[in-house]
Amino acid sequence: MTNASISTYPKQYPFLTRQEFDIAAKSFLEQSKKSGEYDGDLWVWNEHEKLKGFGYLSRRLIIQKLKNDSINENITDITTDDEQFEQVEEEIEDPSTLNTTDTAAEYFTVDYHIIYSASYKVPVLYFNAYRKDGTPLTNDEIYSCLVEPSRLEDIKTAGFHGGISQQDHPTLLIPFYYLHPCETATLMKSIVDTSQPATSNSNNHNNNNLLREISIEGYIRSWLSLVGNVVGLKVGISYFL
Repeated sequence: MTNASISTYPKQYPFLTRQEFDIAAKSFLEQSKKSGEYDGDLWVWNEHEKLKGFGYLSRRLIIQKLKNDSINENITDITTDDEQFEQVEEEIEDPSTLNTTDTAAEYFTVDYHIIYSASYKVPVLYFNAYRKDGTPLTNDEIYSCLVEPSRLEDIKTAGFHGGISQQDHPTLLIPFYYLHPCETATLMKSIVDTSQPATSNSNNHNNNNLLREISIEGYIRSWLSLVGNVVGLKVGISYFL
């Protein structure tokens, strides 16, 4: 259960300062631990080797791509938002033990990193995907194997919150894909605006009333629940309990 009595709110929502991002990250780590999700490595904080306090969040998952070519899910939580697909249940502890004769499924490793953008003042989701032999997925394979089918067309044309780009990881300095943050602030503001009753517009505290919808402590889970699923990363309801 969230302790609302100690919640704090961004000074300039929907933007975060570096300090606010650090608070949000630590809260998200606690939410991750309490969520009971064990379908891969837990979220961890990675400190910058040279600049203390400039770290990032990371998590590694094994993702299953079904033979259908249009369904990708975490291997121990294989469900889909599209009703036309059947739920598939599998329990796989070690990807190396997978039956190589099973041609109906393909598995790959995805590293997800959440990094603060000083330019956009919002978190950014970076990711790389690899096959079992360590070969990275190509740009086309990212779209065919990782991107949510219902979002494929929008994200290819940068219609979904900026689309996918590739650049060097800010800390590791190696190529990573990322969801461009150009529309993140608009996205986060729209959540607050659309969920707030019209009566909140009264009195001089209108801005504060709107901001109370999403605290610093709840920022990352709310943001990630919206953008993560596009590239195979889900945020379960347990993160919000």
